[in-house]
Amino acid sequence: MDNLLRAGSTCSSLLVRPGFVAAAAAVLLLLCLLISRGALAQSATAGPLAPAVADASVACTHAATPDSASTDIEQFRGLTPDQQATSLRMRIENHSLLSLSDAQILSLMDAMKPEAFVEYARSDMVLDNAYEYGMFRQERVAGRWSDRPDHMLIRYQDNPRKVYAKWLPDGPHAGQEILYDETTDPDSVYGHVGGLLRLVSGKVAVDGPFARAQSRHSVRDLGLQFIARTVDHDASSFREEGLTARPTRIELINVQGARLLAWTWVAPSGPPAHYAQRVRLLFDLQHPWPVGEVAWDERGRLVERIRFEAVVPRHWNGSTFDPRNPDYGFH
Repeated sequence: MDNLLRAGSTCSSLLVRPGFVAAAAAVLLLLCLLISRGALAQSATAGPLAPAVADASVACTHAATPDSASTDIEQFRGLTPDQQATSLRMRIENHSLLSLSDAQILSLMDAMKPEAFVEYARSDMVLDNAYEYGMFRQERVAGRWSDRPDHMLIRYQDNPRKVYAKWLPDGPHAGQEILYDETTDPDSVYGHVGGLLRLVSGKVAVDGPFARAQSRHSVRDLGLQFIARTVDHDASSFREEGLTARPTRIELINVQGARLLAWTWVAPSGPPAHYAQRVRLLFDLQHPWPVGEVAWDERGRLVERIRFEAVVPRHWNGSTFDPRNPDYGFH
């Protein structure tokens, strides 16, 4: 897959050589045909790798000359904030954003209006009401940074708010489970801790000290929509302070071999005006939702570090948020 992605980069570089436009176009077409043929040949045998191979051929399809890229960015610049947000989501979904160079992506981000970042978070970052995902979460609770991240499976519905969460074996609270359903009891969480005490399940106040003992967050915050609401809230605070809602820093970074787009907001202060003094969202250029979030306090200390994985839209049935579900460990 790495070789195919490098081939997509070669397509872009071939097109920028002056005096060789016709020859480069022929080479590009031939190279893309070869990659597409390889992708089709492997799709019958590659199994789980087939989607990744297909992505590489898409990169060639969207390769562009500097002139056409510049024209595209200028057209993007002329869109309204909501149109820019919609366009960004479409570029992610059709993989055209992934095929751009770092400089082209940063030029596109520079052309985005400040309100477009907020509109993207509010309306385009998470369109699904119900989904399942995995999450690694590490937080500073009561001034202490956790030694290891929790690994959790989350089943979520935003409206009405319903949450099932299970702590997986490779984290410090393995075996713990909770259920929340605002349609039946908006003020309580039903659950049990891990270990031997998992045999006893019961209710606790949704925002009580026991429910917050392991996290700064309420169970109601466990959806990706919480990040969208946080961006929206902080943007309002920035406007009241006479500041722009545009991220303070936008960059492409490499994390364990993955190219990620990072939006970082630096605020004049932390809570309550802002979620944290510094907040960073990370995007993998292939999915509209963030794959990670990091926050720091005024002292530069990490407040939380979260990674999202395998987000899958779902249509939940009546047993999903029922403690009698035989797949769950409630007693």
